[in-house]
Amino acid sequence: MIRPLLAAFSFLLVLGHGAHAQNCSVPNTLANGTNADATQVMANFNALLHCLNNQSAPRGYLSGLTLSTAGSSPNFGIAAGIATSNDQTVSMKLSTAYSKSTGAWAVGSGTGSLDSGTIANNTWYHVFLIERVDTGVVDILVSLSATTPTLPANYTKQRRIGSMKTDGTGQWIRFSQIGSTFLWYVSVQNVNSSTIGTTAVSQAVTAPPGIKTKVIMNVAMSAPGAGVGLLVSSLDISDQAVAAGNANVGFTQVAGQVALCKIEEITDVSSQVRMRASAAGSTYWVWTIGWTDVSLALGL
Repeated sequence: MIRPLLAAFSFLLVLGHGAHAQNCSVPNTLANGTNADATQVMANFNALLHCLNNQSAPRGYLSGLTLSTAGSSPNFGIAAGIATSNDQTVSMKLSTAYSKSTGAWAVGSGTGSLDSGTIANNTWYHVFLIERVDTGVVDILVSLSATTPTLPANYTKQRRIGSMKTDGTGQWIRFSQIGSTFLWYVSVQNVNSSTIGTTAVSQAVTAPPGIKTKVIMNVAMSAPGAGVGLLVSSLDISDQAVAAGNANVGFTQVAGQVALCKIEEITDVSSQVRMRASAAGSTYWVWTIGWTDVSLALGL
């Protein structure tokens, strides 16, 4: 009787001394049976099991839960996975792949996901993993808010797992998710041959608002003269003049020539970056390829 208990207890003891359960401790003498009888082993076994089950979840942990949609559809999919709640208290597990629609939220796969109101056209929504801890039921919710979705009754835990955008008919736009990077199936042109000069402009891109992302863009520019460049920068840093060592698009070699570059830059929460040329009368083009959701990686 005691040997099987000791074997199981030894395994839990190793877990109890791990990084995730550093506050669970019991006498090491019980791991090899010294001074232990069956009653004491069982008591400590139950105490350690209880401790392990009530540990704080690892900060920011997320595995699986990849989002997908065929595009031009009200439906989207969520892969099975697990994530720590945003208050770092529980690990929420979606045991099987789910599908959800743009309809009003209802529990279970194949039902609606919207937290309140009705789905809007050309609008960003944030996707959340949610849980009601009294029953352990885990589900999926979408919301206009990146931080404070309207949770269904009895659901108290949440974690944002991505963002999606509707088209002009209120259906999801197709994308691919690879880890924390989202790529548009068709790149989105944000600027088509607009004029830019030496005064910085805040340029909107097609990446989720309400959070900061690392937007992935193709940026092109041409100029009325040679030696003109363009600087794309984050609004989190100071506005700086374009110079030979401080540009990431260009420089043009002759007047009217087009320079093109792929740029990755941090947006503000309004999905904007800064752009500035080194000469007046320049022309620029911008396409958004996708974005990396830095908050997912950081658990924010």
